[in-house]
Amino acid sequence: MSGLLVAGNFFVDRLNAQGQSTGIIGPINTTKLAIKTDADEKVRGSKKKDSYGQALSVVKIAKPVEVEWSFDDQPAELIAMALLGDTQVLNTGSGTLTDEAVTLPTNQRWIQLPESNFAALGFVVKKDATTLVLGTDYEVNYALGLVRAVKGGAIEAGGAVTVTGQHNAISGTLVRGGISAQTRARLFGEGKNLETGKPIKLEIFDASLSPTAALDFAASEFVSATLAGKAQLVAGKDHPFEYLELDA
Repeated sequence: MSGLLVAGNFFVDRLNAQGQSTGIIGPINTTKLAIKTDADEKVRGSKKKDSYGQALSVVKIAKPVEVEWSFDDQPAELIAMALLGDTQVLNTGSGTLTDEAVTLPTNQRWIQLPESNFAALGFVVKKDATTLVLGTDYEVNYALGLVRAVKGGAIEAGGAVTVTGQHNAISGTLVRGGISAQTRARLFGEGKNLETGKPIKLEIFDASLSPTAALDFAASEFVSATLAGKAQLVAGKDHPFEYLELDA
């Protein structure tokens, strides 16, 4: 007899609505991959004088297999799964904002420019024909494209200004969150039982998952996510998952 303690390389293949592969990601630092099998019980109880209350028949009926998957690798594709969203490749070109007219609030709150990711060099804010002084008259968040007046500066009361600046190209992966009701995924991997040294393989063919908790972008520790749901049968299989222990 032996115990089970697995070190494994686990992968995920997010499935589309038709159950088709969209591409395999991994190996993923999986901190939990739990499978729970359960059954409903149907009992035919006795009403007879000598056996009242006893079971005359007991039938167990299998319930859907429950899956819980936790991970702390957080590439954009996995963040999208944890937020019930999808990903898009983002590529926007550079350009110039020239004498863009904006009106600054009277209470030193930020105003949003029509572009973002500005270069600091060459960023100019003017009031009429007068060039204003950064840090004295106004502040800028170049990454977000935000401008606001500084208290005590020349435009403390807000009002109309013009903005000129170079905005840099942006490339990356955009996560559009909250657009799906569930995430369908194939979860699978290979590893080793650290007690016996024997190789193992595990595969969940198709699980319908949703997040169990919020994804905390302001967490003080590494962000982790947990998805849970039920495994379903796929064509050609009469079981929703497989575990294989190899001899060597």
